[in-house]
Amino acid sequence: MTGAAAFASAALERAVGTLSLLLPGFFPSARHGEEDAEELGRLVRTMRRIRAAIDDGFPSGAPGSASASAKLRLRELRGLAYDAEDVVSECEYEAVRRRAEALDAVGRAGSDGGRRRLKRVRREVIDDYFSDIDMVPAVHDLAARASKIRVRLDEIIKEYGDLCMTDNDGEQQIDLATQRSQRYTSSIVHEPSIHGREVDKNNIIKMLLSEVRPMSVLAIVGMGGLGKTTLAQLVFNDQRVRQSFDRLAWICVSDQFDLKIITRNIISSLQKQKYEALELNDLQEALIEQVERKKLLIVLDDVWNERRAPWDSLCAPMMTAELCRIIVTTRSKTVASLVQTMPSYSLNCLTSAASWSLFEQITFEGQDPAAYANFIQIGEEIVEKCKGLPLAIKTLGSMLRYETDEERWKYVLESDLWDLDPQQNEIVPALELSYSHMPVYLKKCFMSLSLFPKDYHFSQDKLIFLWKSLGLLHTDDVWDKDRTGKLYLSDLLKRSIIQCNEHAYTMHDLIHELACCVAGEEFLRLENDIPAQISKDVRNISIFLPWTCVTSKLEHFHGSSALRAVILSSMEGLGGPIEISEELFVYSKQLRTIVLDGVSLARPSLHDSVGNLKHLCHLVLRDIGGLELPISICQLFNLQTLDVTTSGNLKPACIPNGIGRLINLHTLPVITVKRGAWHCNLRDLKDLQNLSGKLCLKGLDNVTSVDEAEEANLFSKQHIRALNLIFPDGDWQYCKHGQEPAPTTASHEEILENLQPHSNLTELSIEACRSYRYPSWLGDTSFSKVTVIRLEYCQFECMPPLGQLLTLQYLTIAEMSRIKSIGPEFCSLNPKTTGFKSLVTLAFDSMPRWLQWSEVGDGSFTCLRTLSIQHASELRSLPCALSSSLAQLKLRDCKNLVRIPRLPLLFKLDLRQCDNLTELPVFPMLQRLDIGQCSSIARLPDLPLLKVLILRDCPNLTTVVHLPSLISIHVKGGFRNELLYHLTNCHPSLENILIVSDSIERLSVEPQNLPSLVSLKLSCPNLQFCDGLAGLTYLKELKVYGCPKLSVSNLHSGQL
Repeated sequence: MTGAAAFASAALERAVGTLSLLLPGFFPSARHGEEDAEELGRLVRTMRRIRAAIDDGFPSGAPGSASASAKLRLRELRGLAYDAEDVVSECEYEAVRRRAEALDAVGRAGSDGGRRRLKRVRREVIDDYFSDIDMVPAVHDLAARASKIRVRLDEIIKEYGDLCMTDNDGEQQIDLATQRSQRYTSSIVHEPSIHGREVDKNNIIKMLLSEVRPMSVLAIVGMGGLGKTTLAQLVFNDQRVRQSFDRLAWICVSDQFDLKIITRNIISSLQKQKYEALELNDLQEALIEQVERKKLLIVLDDVWNERRAPWDSLCAPMMTAELCRIIVTTRSKTVASLVQTMPSYSLNCLTSAASWSLFEQITFEGQDPAAYANFIQIGEEIVEKCKGLPLAIKTLGSMLRYETDEERWKYVLESDLWDLDPQQNEIVPALELSYSHMPVYLKKCFMSLSLFPKDYHFSQDKLIFLWKSLGLLHTDDVWDKDRTGKLYLSDLLKRSIIQCNEHAYTMHDLIHELACCVAGEEFLRLENDIPAQISKDVRNISIFLPWTCVTSKLEHFHGSSALRAVILSSMEGLGGPIEISEELFVYSKQLRTIVLDGVSLARPSLHDSVGNLKHLCHLVLRDIGGLELPISICQLFNLQTLDVTTSGNLKPACIPNGIGRLINLHTLPVITVKRGAWHCNLRDLKDLQNLSGKLCLKGLDNVTSVDEAEEANLFSKQHIRALNLIFPDGDWQYCKHGQEPAPTTASHEEILENLQPHSNLTELSIEACRSYRYPSWLGDTSFSKVTVIRLEYCQFECMPPLGQLLTLQYLTIAEMSRIKSIGPEFCSLNPKTTGFKSLVTLAFDSMPRWLQWSEVGDGSFTCLRTLSIQHASELRSLPCALSSSLAQLKLRDCKNLVRIPRLPLLFKLDLRQCDNLTELPVFPMLQRLDIGQCSSIARLPDLPLLKVLILRDCPNLTTVVHLPSLISIHVKGGFRNELLYHLTNCHPSLENILIVSDSIERLSVEPQNLPSLVSLKLSCPNLQFCDGLAGLTYLKELKVYGCPKLSVSNLHSGQL
């Protein structure tokens, strides 16, 4: 199925499900309008028929394989599909609008009564609003449009006689096998043409021959075109391998994992003649005869099977061998985890040097170097374009072999690989194989990646939001969409389609080109110029502006009446102002998604006409300072996402009062509460029961009453996972809608008490609360899922019992200036109960009055790995029984601290400005010590495993015992010369020395005591002499900088 067809089919799938749910409640007791209801009901079957025609009529093979007639038919069916989805979307809009109006009426009618009256009024008003079809005249128009769609479908059926779909309304699906040419490989390899794989080959041979188990499987994993087969061939033909095994077999498995065929091929390969048995039992008995008590190596090339049962059946006969090693090559990490008995081997792209060597051999071998000198620069650019993918390098190199036309070289450089000669292009079918093996739902997610530029680093959240906004995450539970998105992302990772680079994800350039190729005409990505108009077939457009952009205008950007998603992003968060005209909202009424990310708007407000976008589901206006949303935003009843998050010093957005009517909202990351009738307040949250994920409430200083906080109804919002409560705002007066602040009748204590969240919460942050008492719910055991808590700039006089939270893992306490003592209540209000059973990381920062931390009972802090205390100048000691599990400890600016308890598992210690600390206990497992401005420490204890020592301004430190494991030492600031000599000359394991000091005038090293030193760096303004460098025979790096008094003549023995 083509990309456009897949998305049209997905749109219909969503629409069928939505309308099927809407219809029963849309006309629950209508006394008339039955015909309209029936017509909308018939639309469900019509949509199923259209979807079946799209799915059945177009195979999932290579893009562009359909005939011109089929493409024309597909275009018409797609148009019908999207028209049908629009009708359903408007039905949903009307249903939500009516419910929002009903809830408004409930608020007005029940404002002067109690809870019982409010409940009765709510039921009466909602029943009244949904009882009469005449209250929604738009429904008749929707029914008429549904009828026209059905008529047009019938016309298409008549026009295309071969469109046979009368028996298929979408409940049945015809499975069309993908037609692809079979891929064959063998064990034969031409080694001189292989570059950059010698290390990989030796690594795999070492893994195979060092394995002691009788039966072992090693998987080689990587994206298509990396050379997994070539690497397996190199290993298979290596003499060390051939001498270690009695029998060797090479089997190309490819698409179909047919147990009989594979077993038969193994037998034939082992006995060097064709084997004809048909029954699996006969085949396995014959295989046992071939391998029993033998040393066996089998290569299974290009495996895609992800089912356990056939794999186990295949391996069963091999268990009879004396020694069996199986190498599996695959693109799928799922396959690798299924088959491997030892760690899989992930194959990487070639280095730049190896890439050029390969290209040079294929393109220029046997030619006079002078003949191709002019092509070297273009050739290097072509190699860079291949990004280390051997298949791409070979293909382009072969195309240009003996080519002397410079224009041809430039054409290959500037063209997408999909545009090159298909007769010579081996890259396309190799990469398309990865695409064709994806399930349909994953193909659609993969196509959407074409909206990102090449080399773009995208986060998990950004990718999942893209899929969510395009309707690609299929789950009945809307709150499971994030979980579904993570599963899809994991699947793409396992298939080697995308790579994870630290905290971001990337795609190889050729995989990106594949995504662009299969996505079709419905996707458009712009990275520089913005056209005045775009094709009517484009439905999803992304615009990535470079940082050099001075100004861009969208005032003549009419878009398209079919446009469904607009994503506008600044690549660097810089650039000039963007003008977004009203015409975008007028011409593109079918928009579902608008994303403006990190761009500067010429005008800080959106046009009122945005409120006419009935279908709009996702509105993201991120990092746009001082943004003002129009009141018409409150008419977007289909809106599910409203994200106006700002970072840094950007002013928060102004959100109008009335967003509480948007009862479909699921994602609302931030609201800034401001005073004045125009602005939204906490009451707007009352009916937003679908809110999920993260919610940040800023400006709680501006809450005017306890009732306002209570009516936010946070306690009932069970899908919110992360809550951030921030009291200051301070920016309300800069808004043109700002008014004189209304009098506040609620204290911070009362506000916070009435903002109790649901117990499903996992993360909580409270900032700048001026209450002296913490809320009663903070630390309550009912919060059984919370893992992260941050308390900052709060005025609590005692600590809440956070140790009672059994799932709490990360706790940060900062700027709590009124805390003087932390007692046992911090762990639990019950003295017989231990606390902090799951806490891993605990951080205290800026606690100026904190004097005492009482002892903790045995059994508390049992999982604590990291403790950080900074700027607690009055604290004198730490609890002795803090934790036997502590691995990392940071103590900075704790001037009155006199003692550190024994911590037997401590791995890393960071000490700064602990002036009263006179000694350190023995830390038998310590490997890294960073100590600075600790003026009272004169001696370091025995640290047998210490590897890294960093000393900063410790002038009174005189004694360091022998450190047998020391590898690296950094000395900065003032210290004693005899200490320096001892450190640099009495530790033969040292590999790195860095000295930055203005107190040293002469440095002497004894080479015989530093046999392992490889790096020496000096920055000493008063250094005049440096002795002994000539004997440092293993030194690889010498850096001398900021040493104006040291001359070459003072480096003795002509060492340089």
